[in-house]
Amino acid sequence: MRHPVLWTLTAAAALGVAGLGTRRVRSDRRAAHIEADLLAGPSAPGVFSSDTIVGLPEPAQRYLRHAIAPGTPLVPAVRLEMTGTMTPTPDAARVALRAVEVLAPRRGFVWTAEARMVRVPVRVRDHYFEGEGGVHVALLGLVPLPFSGAPEDLARSARGRLVGEAVWCPTALVGPGVLWEAVDADRARFTLAVDGVPICVTIRVGPDGALREVTLDRWGDVGVAGFRPIPYGFAVEAEATFGGVTIPTRIRGGWWFGTDRFDPATAATFTVASARFGAP
Repeated sequence: MRHPVLWTLTAAAALGVAGLGTRRVRSDRRAAHIEADLLAGPSAPGVFSSDTIVGLPEPAQRYLRHAIAPGTPLVPAVRLEMTGTMTPTPDAARVALRAVEVLAPRRGFVWTAEARMVRVPVRVRDHYFEGEGGVHVALLGLVPLPFSGAPEDLARSARGRLVGEAVWCPTALVGPGVLWEAVDADRARFTLAVDGVPICVTIRVGPDGALREVTLDRWGDVGVAGFRPIPYGFAVEAEATFGGVTIPTRIRGGWWFGTDRFDPATAATFTVASARFGAP
């Protein structure tokens, strides 16, 4: 006959696992709801043509002509599948991951990654939607790990990531609501307001308009005491075209990009395997 104390502990453990499972199901349902909302968001009217970028600075026009084929619908969102590597902390080992991201640059994103840390399966979900954002990490996909930072700081950081990754959905960078300005012959800066907060991102393009580099000041606390604007960005190492839209398919970068504090050896790398624009 099983000992009453052992039975009690076993039952408690089972209830704990069940509770964690329920929490994951709720998280997945909310993420799926946000993803569907972002993908179904309203598109800008019409399709891309030279008329839609009249008056923009020359580097911006060069980039958008390269990135969007004439006649392509100006959809607001994209679903990406990617692989990558990153270093969770400066002294940690590099971690390989697979991820899916739904990105609507004017509204929000959900990024869900699966990885292994010290042979333990880990799931990471980063998101921003309707003013709320943050990172959730779970061991075995169930046990949540604490993540430092006040909710307002995490949301502000996530909002910066959202706009910085807008180049994965350049169709959202055409039309009213995006302010473009020239920086020099090969660089342009766009400003996109998300939930009333303007975020500025600088791009550098080649002679053919191909994207070479993306930089911004993103709210974070990497390598500093307390949250503050930190240089952030990435270099584009490859590109491909999906449904008339050309986007980066291999990037390398992270915090302190473009400064002497950026270490290429610990830089994050991401390779996009597929991209689907608009609702399925």
